[in-house]
Amino acid sequence: MKSNLFRVLFLIFIIPLGFLYPQGRNYNPPTMNLDVGNFNMTFKRVMGDGGMQSQYSWNLTGSNAAETELFYYPADRWQSNMLFQIFNPLSLDDNGIIDENGVQKPMITRGDALTNYGVTDWASETRRYRPPHVVVDGIPLTPPYLWNVNPNLESDIKIEFEDVLPQFGIRSHVEVFAFNGSEHGDYFIWKATHKFTGEIKRPRDAATSLDTLPDQTIRFWWPIAFSFGPTKAGEREVQGGFSFEGQDDLDSWFRFKPQYVTNGRDSLYVAYYYDADVPLVPSYPNGSTDDVGDPDRVTGFLHSTQIPGYALLHADKSASDRSNDFSQPYSLPHATIISDLWGRRDVGLKLTYRGDDSRGRFPLDPITAGFYTVPQKGHMRFITVGPYELTKNKQQNRVDSITFVYAVGVGDIGFAAADSIGKLWFNGVISDSAKFEAIMKGRDSLANVLDRAYWAWDRISKGLPVPAAPPSPDLEVTSGPDYITVEWSYPSPDYFNDASTGVDDWYAWRVYRKQGALLVNDPLDEKTLSKWELIFETTDRNQTVFIDSNVVRGLDYYYAVTAVDDGSQNNGIFPGQKIESSRFVSVSKIPAVPYKPGLSTLEENQVRVVPNPASTYAQGGALSYGHGDKISFFNLPYKCKLTIFTETGDIVKVIEHVGTADNEWDQRTDSNQFVSSGIYILAITDAEALDGTKLENQFVKFVIIR
Repeated sequence: MKSNLFRVLFLIFIIPLGFLYPQGRNYNPPTMNLDVGNFNMTFKRVMGDGGMQSQYSWNLTGSNAAETELFYYPADRWQSNMLFQIFNPLSLDDNGIIDENGVQKPMITRGDALTNYGVTDWASETRRYRPPHVVVDGIPLTPPYLWNVNPNLESDIKIEFEDVLPQFGIRSHVEVFAFNGSEHGDYFIWKATHKFTGEIKRPRDAATSLDTLPDQTIRFWWPIAFSFGPTKAGEREVQGGFSFEGQDDLDSWFRFKPQYVTNGRDSLYVAYYYDADVPLVPSYPNGSTDDVGDPDRVTGFLHSTQIPGYALLHADKSASDRSNDFSQPYSLPHATIISDLWGRRDVGLKLTYRGDDSRGRFPLDPITAGFYTVPQKGHMRFITVGPYELTKNKQQNRVDSITFVYAVGVGDIGFAAADSIGKLWFNGVISDSAKFEAIMKGRDSLANVLDRAYWAWDRISKGLPVPAAPPSPDLEVTSGPDYITVEWSYPSPDYFNDASTGVDDWYAWRVYRKQGALLVNDPLDEKTLSKWELIFETTDRNQTVFIDSNVVRGLDYYYAVTAVDDGSQNNGIFPGQKIESSRFVSVSKIPAVPYKPGLSTLEENQVRVVPNPASTYAQGGALSYGHGDKISFFNLPYKCKLTIFTETGDIVKVIEHVGTADNEWDQRTDSNQFVSSGIYILAITDAEALDGTKLENQFVKFVIIR
């Protein structure tokens, strides 16, 4: 791959050299990204009420509501998912806890009832390979990697952090494992070890003896909820806007027998979420008001077929017995943020989260269970373990801990089925109930995903490797005259060797392309259902350049490159099966746009404005897919001044153009304001050919409709 002087200068002069070296624990951690698989999850220390294990997306609040998101699945789908809360409301028994002043309390030590307003003490991110360098038209998109690289890591990435939970004097050590590649890219593993240290402040914040709870033994149940709303895109399509905290979704649970782990758990209990029917939505053309799956109102495509969920993989039997307690979980109770977390402060709330109130330990979805008649805002489905005892005793030098492990994943019927089933329903071929049954087959997919996660955790816990996908290559994309060049490379020959065995098992490179917007189903693509497609594959490892000449001048293109192994080192669930790296890792996130070289003539009526007339989303304008405000000026000379006037002669925008025959305008003025509807005039002046020959001026009238 070509060297990039800009990138080198950026590293030397903009980023202090001391920050280029890997760091271990960071006590003021920046954002970390779990982005090696088919999802993307962001860890932000300040995102929510507490630390990193009390994360909130705060979906649709703040100044940029549509982008308040922590979790996307699949990672190439526009507004594809919503993880609106991770909640750990430890539930004490009737003896409660003795606070720092020696007062015994049933449930509240400080702050609100049961809520873990944890404070992150430190965090660390470690990867097998540094993130690939991605450059588009000379612009480096990958900042210097500030964390750790460990080729011997048990997963492709591990995010690690410790939160101090002052309500309960507990320090939680969380490790999150995720994998690159096609076999294990749909889940992550969450391992949490909770130690009863008595801390109610981080060490650097503690000043007196009252910053630690007195010695005691506590008895408790530990619920955890990963609360999902299956998609935001579907809500926007059906309701015209985004709902708050999954209010059109339902939570439930199921269990299944694992296939891939022997001598383990007889059943995995899965808490999950799915898009539900919201009453009183406007009718579809087929006469139905059933919006399960969030059908598109124009195409019928089902936007919300993802079924996210999680399962308990391991629970210690006790603080002194680390073996897996197969009798856990204790319950899978249901609650809501509105009526419970925000709406109650009674001691009975402990029983709700524990599963010992009138709702029961294993209720079905809340409508079937009779808790209410329509979906509610802020659903929480817990997996609760317990009861446990932890002791803190300074004289005995005793600080007990307990460990729980969960797998969080997503099942889905897939893009093709979401399209075909949605169209059958949209056209009246299948019923509402048939549509629902088809979508709920995603539970089988979720079970398979979590089954693989259980197998992977079983391997990790025994010190055995999980078959590794090849690392993702560095990527450089360059716009050219009527073509786009895609180049890729590994920074070291060692990358061709399997991460687990060290054997060279490389098989092929694959190049993928997306036309229009970066994300599938982005409204800017105008319901084309344009998606990522494989456009090139080679088994020659030395062929690391692809010239894409099947492009349309002026259109936006995005590219991704993956590596595939030969399967010879895959001794896992599917022995011998080839493993491909994730398509979402080495991806160009800004568009490359093919152009035509600047012309040496400027003939009358030569310059074109596309589209004309232009609207905000350029309805039907194929040349605008992926950028609703883009207007293209074609057939320009090598050098000229482009001045855009209103019909009355006011200057709107001045552009100094050089090099190509094309130029784009985003319908903004020189003062960065969007223009209004009207008739505009493009003046091409001071025109020159490549050899400096002066060319005639030209004027083109066009229309904008906003």
